Amino acid sequence: MVRLSSVLSATALVFSTTTSATDTLASENFVSVDKSFTFSLNIPEDANKNALLFAMEGPAEASWFAIGMGSDKMENSLMFMAYTDPSGKNITLSPRLSYDEVEPSYTDSIKMEVFGPSGQIVNGMRQVFAKCTNCQSWKGGSINRTNTAQKFIWAIGPNGNLGTSDLAAGTRRHSSYGVFHMDMTGAVGGLGNDRAPTVASVNDPNTKQVSSKNDHDFSAALHACIMILAFVGLMPIGVMILRVLNSPRWHGYNQALSLVVGIIGAGLGFYISTMYNRSKGFNSVHQIIGIIVTIMMIAQFVLGFLHHRMFKKTNAPTKLAPIHVWLGRVVIPLGIADGFLGFPLALNSKFNWALLALVLAVILVMGPFAFWRMRRNMMKAKTAHGVATTGYQAEPWNTDSSDPSRSNINLGNYPPPPGGNRY
Repeated sequence: MVRLSSVLSATALVFSTTTSATDTLASENFVSVDKSFTFSLNIPEDANKNALLFAMEGPAEASWFAIGMGSDKMENSLMFMAYTDPSGKNITLSPRLSYDEVEPSYTDSIKMEVFGPSGQIVNGMRQVFAKCTNCQSWKGGSINRTNTAQKFIWAIGPNGNLGTSDLAAGTRRHSSYGVFHMDMTGAVGGLGNDRAPTVASVNDPNTKQVSSKNDHDFSAALHACIMILAFVGLMPIGVMILRVLNSPRWHGYNQALSLVVGIIGAGLGFYISTMYNRSKGFNSVHQIIGIIVTIMMIAQFVLGFLHHRMFKKTNAPTKLAPIHVWLGRVVIPLGIADGFLGFPLALNSKFNWALLALVLAVILVMGPFAFWRMRRNMMKAKTAHGVATTGYQAEPWNTDSSDPSRSNINLGNYPPPPGGNRY
């Protein structure tokens, strides 16, 4: 009995050891030079499984972080983008493809499985453990398990919290990104079960960082500043130049400058729209209103120019003047309102408060001038009304309006002229 028990124990030990050896998880590890991103990859021994297991880390304060495979640039890369879910504790992991240097798009051809404890924060880094299926090749690219210098990219988004389970959620442009090469032969091994590798702590010798850059999205900020300058600054100043200073010439110069600035801002907006999934269809309310305002702005300038030329020739009002004026009354407030719609589209709603402060400041500064002009016009109207009522007084000394002769002298007592009445 003792011998049988010993044999069974030995057999179990051998089986356990063999199983453990068979399911040993190989991995290749990358740690960025600045320690802001880590990535560990395992490729199952069985090539038919067409799966990958990985772990990655990014800064906990980042709105998102991602790994891209198969290329040293965004074009034709398969990316895994991680961001927090609505609870802020768990991870939404979105597989995405990119065919240009634009925001990558979600693809449902890649299946993802996220393991616990994904979402936990360790030493300021948010961790992700996951498995992808049907992900060793994709439209436009692939990875090669025998490649000793496979190209990868990584990126980290700006600070924030997406807080969504939407796999196609819109994101802001990355704040940093880089390229590294990985020795894929060191990542092959294991059964490909639901067990991701551990988080990388050191960079493997055959995995090398190629480049790393900080990035700044100046285009969106520049678009906002230019449009605010045009609609909150230049255009209201143009109104004051005409109404307060009564200078049509400088009003025209101002409107020409406003138009040029506005068109530059609109063109920049068109360019930015092509970079993001949420805007490249040009069907958001902000974009539709922006196109309408741009057309109206051009029309207003043309009408104002034609009115001025016609007025100089005829010195008489034209039918174009009221249209020009009313277009201005619509363009300025509509353009400002569109700005409040633009910041949410750019995922920067907090800047609506700054825009509101600027608008209120302009109102406070220009309000007294507008009030003064209104009082001045009222006084002019009152004076004009007084002149029209009394008319011209040929004999201002005569105050007796009841006397039809407009004289208090009795001309009847005078004798007739010599020679009698000749009339």
